Amino acid sequence: MKFPSLQQLSEDAIRSAKRFPLSLVTAFLASTLLIYLIEIDRFDQEIQLINLLLVLMLGIPLFFCVDIYGEKHLFSPIKRKISWIVVIILLGLVYFSFPSENTFTNTRIPYIRYLVYNLTAHLLVAFLSYWNDQSDESFWKYNENIFLRLVTGIFYSLVIHTGISLALGAVSLLFSIEIDPKNYFYIFILSIGIFNTWYFLAGAPKDFKAGVSLSNYPKGLKIFTQFILIPLLLVYMTILYLYGGKIIFTWDWPKGIVSYMIIAISVLGIFTNLLLFPIQDQKESSWIRTFYKAFYFLVIPLIIILFLAIGIRVKEYGLTVNRYIVLLLGVWLTFIAGYFIIGPGKIKTIPISLAIFMILGSFGPWGMFSLSESNQIKRLEQILTQSEILQNGKIQNEVFWEISEKGTLRPIVQKNTNRIPPKEQNDVNSIIQYLETYHGLNSILPWFEQDLATLFQEADDPQKRNISLNYSKFIVESMGLTYANELQIQLNDKLPIHFTWEIQFQEVRPISGYDYELAFDLNLETDRDKTWPIPEIGIAKIWLDEDLSTFHVEIGNVKSQVDLIEFKNEIENLYGQGYVQNISPADMSFEIPNNSMRIQIVFQSVSKNPESEKVVDQLHGIILLGKK
Repeated sequence: MKFPSLQQLSEDAIRSAKRFPLSLVTAFLASTLLIYLIEIDRFDQEIQLINLLLVLMLGIPLFFCVDIYGEKHLFSPIKRKISWIVVIILLGLVYFSFPSENTFTNTRIPYIRYLVYNLTAHLLVAFLSYWNDQSDESFWKYNENIFLRLVTGIFYSLVIHTGISLALGAVSLLFSIEIDPKNYFYIFILSIGIFNTWYFLAGAPKDFKAGVSLSNYPKGLKIFTQFILIPLLLVYMTILYLYGGKIIFTWDWPKGIVSYMIIAISVLGIFTNLLLFPIQDQKESSWIRTFYKAFYFLVIPLIIILFLAIGIRVKEYGLTVNRYIVLLLGVWLTFIAGYFIIGPGKIKTIPISLAIFMILGSFGPWGMFSLSESNQIKRLEQILTQSEILQNGKIQNEVFWEISEKGTLRPIVQKNTNRIPPKEQNDVNSIIQYLETYHGLNSILPWFEQDLATLFQEADDPQKRNISLNYSKFIVESMGLTYANELQIQLNDKLPIHFTWEIQFQEVRPISGYDYELAFDLNLETDRDKTWPIPEIGIAKIWLDEDLSTFHVEIGNVKSQVDLIEFKNEIENLYGQGYVQNISPADMSFEIPNNSMRIQIVFQSVSKNPESEKVVDQLHGIILLGKK
C-alpha cells in the first residue's frame, strides 16, 4: 500500500477546494457556528442561528451536487455561478420557512420538511449526474467510490478525534492542566465537519464513465456482503415470517412497531442488493444471484403485514405524520418490489423514486402535513360533537380565564365543567397534544369565545417566569375537560398524583423592610404546627388543619390563612406535576395585608407523595416580618 506524501495531500486539498469551493465554505461555517452555539450555551434562545446552521448543513450536499453535475456536463464558468446562485436562493427559501423566534405556536413541520429536503439532497448526490444515462455500471461505480470514500473519511476522522483527545487527556493528567470538556467535542466537530468533508471532496470521482467488473470489485465489500449482510438479513426476515405465522395462527393483530422493523429490514435488503449488483450475474456467485432475484418476492408478504399493522393504528388513532411516512414508504417498497419482479430494472430507479415519493409527500393537500392535520381535527370534532361539547362550531360550557395579579392564568369558573368517558377524554388529550407539536392549534381556536392565543401569550411571559406554560393543558381545560399528559394516557390515567415544587434558588436575597425571618418545616407525620416568640410583637404561630388543606397564620393579633387546594391547583396549572425546580418565588409567595406590620409568606418547597391522600405532605418555607 502506497501512502501519499505531504505534498500530494496538500495538492489534493487545494484541488478539492477549487472543485467544490462552496461545499467547503458551508462546512467551515457550519462547524464554526456549531462550536459558537455550544460555547454560548443558548440553543433555546438562538433559534435563528440554529436555523442558519441547518441551512448551512443542507448547503454541503447541494453545492456538491451542482458542482459534480456541472463538471460532468462541462458547465462554463457562467453556468457554474448561475447554479450556485440557484442553490443559494433555495437555501434562502428554506431558511425563511423556519420560525424566526421560539414561541408557543412553533411546530415541528418546518423541521420535518427540512429532513425531507436533506434526505433528497443526499439522494441527488447519488443519481443527479446519471439521470439520463442508459447504463447502470458507471452509476454503480460512482456511488461505490462515494460510499467507500465516506466510510474511510469517517474512520479517519474518528481516529484523529480519538488521538487528539487522548493527547489532551495525557497533558491534563501529567501536567495538572485543566482542560474544558467542551474542547473534546469541538475536536469532534472539526474532525467530522471540516476534515471529513475535505477528505471526502478530495476523493470525489472524476471519471464519470468508469465501469465495474469482477476484477475491480472490492474483495472486502464482497466478503462483508456475502458473509455478514446476507446472513443477518435472512435471520431478520425469518423472524418476521415467524411473526407473520403467529398472526395467522392466533389471529392476533400485528403491533405497530413491526412496521418500522419491516421498513428497516427491507431497506437493508435493497442496500444489500445494490452492493451485489456487479457480481449478481457471475457464475461462481449462483447463490448470490438467487438471493438477488428472490429478495423482492420474499419482501411482498412482509409489506402486507406492514400495511395491516399501520392500517390498524390509523383506524384506531387516526393519521399522523409518522404513520403517513410509514404508509408512504410501504407504497414505495411495493413499487420497488414490483418493478424488480417484473423484470431487470435500473438500480438508479431506487434513489430516484425515493426522492420523488418523499418530495411529493411533503407538500400539497395530499401531503403528510395537510392530510394528517385534517384527519386529526375531524377525529377531535367528531368526539366533541358526539359528547355534545362542540355544538354549532362552539365549545359548550367553556371555561373562561383571567390573568391574576401575579400574572398567572386563573379560571373564573370551575374548570371541569364537561364530562366524557375516559377513553374519549384520553383521545382528546392525545389529539390536542399531537396537533400542538406538529401542526399548531390555530385551526381549533375559533371553537372558543375567548381569544385563547392572545390570553396565553400574555400569561406566558418569559420575563415573569422561567418555566413555560403548557398550551395543550390550557386548551383542554378551556374545553372544560381534565388534562392528562402522555404518560398518564399510556397508563390509562392510573398515574398517582405527586409533586415536589421548589422556588428558584438565590444565593443573595435582599430582605429590606423586614425585621425577622421565621423558617418553618411542616409535614403530615410529625410537625403540623410551629410557634415563635417575637420581641415587641408577641407570639407567632402557624399550623395545618386536619386534612392539610389550609395553612393558618397567627402573629400577635393578626390572623390569616392560605387555601392550599387553591394554591396547589394554581401551581399545578402553571408548572404541572412531578419534580419542578426554579419556580418563580412570586408564584409561591403571599402578602398578608396589615396596617402595622409587613408579613410575607414564602413557600420554598411543597411536596406530595404518590401514596398520600392529602392535599400536600410537606411545606418548607419562611415568614418575613417587619414593622411599618
